[in-house]
Amino acid sequence: MSAKTGWGYDTTMTTKGSLTFYTHEYFGSLCNGMRVSMGISRTNTFGFRNLNASKYAVTSGSNAFRNTHQLGLDDYGSWMIRQIAVKDKAGKLVVKTFTKETTPRILTSRYASVLTGTPKGKLVPKAGKVNVKGTLKSWHYYGRLVNVQNQQVVVQVRQPHKVAYTTRATATTSRTGAFSTNLNTAGLKGYDVRVAFVSKIPMTASSYTFLGTIS
Repeated sequence: MSAKTGWGYDTTMTTKGSLTFYTHEYFGSLCNGMRVSMGISRTNTFGFRNLNASKYAVTSGSNAFRNTHQLGLDDYGSWMIRQIAVKDKAGKLVVKTFTKETTPRILTSRYASVLTGTPKGKLVPKAGKVNVKGTLKSWHYYGRLVNVQNQQVVVQVRQPHKVAYTTRATATTSRTGAFSTNLNTAGLKGYDVRVAFVSKIPMTASSYTFLGTIS
């Protein structure tokens, strides 16, 4: 078994505090029973830990594997990969290197945010505007709500067949995470609309929700 390219790992960890290591290579049955470990530390090199994975059995005909390591409840913030090691079923070390996909870089463990919004589907203006409202919530890994009061939620639009969104309205969340604002729709017929929470809270991830198209 040998590793050429295709190794990598997720750069943002959310909700369950997990870090996933994966490959797109096809190694076949030789990788049955492989073990993957990852050494990580805080960015100042303190707090080193080795995340040992259980054995992994490759399904016949598969061309990838994913192995997820769980972090602790209070491990949000910035981490860096210090080493990666893969052993085959015989215990032989076959990978202990950084590739272009796994070059050491900063990983950020964040709490996931959930942004809901209405209306959805065809957005029908009334008196030249659409009222957009919804709720922003975020949870710690173990279920307790994160305080997202007084956070900015924006309403963004995109021209048909374009990629980039632009902000056209803003709202501020209440104590319960609720928000409401009006989107002026003059000249926006056929535009896509989404709501977005671009997080300024270091341990909470951003969130985006597509609403629909202005009719």
